[in-house]
Amino acid sequence: MNQRNFVIALVVIAALLAGWMFYTTQQAVQAEPIESITSKYWTSGHADAESAAFTHWNEDDPAEVPSSCAKCHSTAGFVDFVGADGSEAGSVDQPGKINDPISCIACHSDAAHALDSVTFPSGNVVSGTGENSVCMTCHGALTAGTRIDTANAGVDPDSPIENSSMVTPHYFHAAAVHEGSDAGVGYQYEGKTYVGTFKHANTVDTCIKCHDPHSLHLQDVPESDASLCSTCHSNVSGWADFRNVSMSKIDYDGDGVVEPVYDEIEGMKELLLKAMNQYSIAVINTGFGLKLDSYPYAFVDTNQDGTVDESEGIFPNAYKTFTPRMLKAAFNFMFVQKEPAAYVHNADYVLQLLYDSIEDLSSLSGLTTEGLTRP
Repeated sequence: MNQRNFVIALVVIAALLAGWMFYTTQQAVQAEPIESITSKYWTSGHADAESAAFTHWNEDDPAEVPSSCAKCHSTAGFVDFVGADGSEAGSVDQPGKINDPISCIACHSDAAHALDSVTFPSGNVVSGTGENSVCMTCHGALTAGTRIDTANAGVDPDSPIENSSMVTPHYFHAAAVHEGSDAGVGYQYEGKTYVGTFKHANTVDTCIKCHDPHSLHLQDVPESDASLCSTCHSNVSGWADFRNVSMSKIDYDGDGVVEPVYDEIEGMKELLLKAMNQYSIAVINTGFGLKLDSYPYAFVDTNQDGTVDESEGIFPNAYKTFTPRMLKAAFNFMFVQKEPAAYVHNADYVLQLLYDSIEDLSSLSGLTTEGLTRP
């Protein structure tokens, strides 16, 4: 290389370095101040060290978070899971600490940043998840509907299983709902087709495009106090209005009224609960009901009036004679129930699951899908 070309090369390199320095400086200037991030974090659910999510095991002996739970219920457990502590990634090797809420080092490590796929409890792997992978890893459910078939292979669909209990996906499994059949966590009936990942809009189609990763609330509209949703949904001024949003003109639950999709889903849930109760009475001669604020949620409806009152919703009265068919329907009910924003994250997927559950029970429950609509 002659002297002239060498000088030109140096000038080009210097210009590139100057440009890079300008860009990174601008990014730093535009970055959210650490004080703001900290303030948001300390008011989030991830920082609530006194919540049941981080104190459930405090009275255990030993007082520790089991390795099967630690991935999502302690920072140490998540660090272990991604291998940021030097352990093998993909599993938790030891119990987590109690009162160890999700802090900065859980999500901010080279190992966490490198995640680009999520394995759901169905065994399905969704790739290309990028910076949303951390969120999806802990909001992808704990159990999939496929577990019901695995555990009850060879059992007649309508045979009561003594001392059985309801199988549930766990809680706040937003990613499992959002990814639909791509995640495959809901109980998907053979021969049926289910929608995959929900495509909302390019600006709001991933976890952190909608949610602030530190406060967990919806992202703010830049230089505005307006709700992010109001950008497209003019009737939304705050979170209380989300349930009033409807892009659908379909009466899914067959009540003769086209309602916002949240209400359509609630209508379908009511029908499924009724179908489960009528099926249980017909097959087992026992009423079935749910009391969702009392563990284990499913109880015997002793007077068969379709509701579970305070005297019925007690642990000794737990419902323990599920059939495989009943377990499938109950799983799908809880899949919708335990993800409060299911109507936002993938309404079509949960409506399909509810419809198919009602249909599967129909021959014995007496409640058909006539008048209902499947997305």
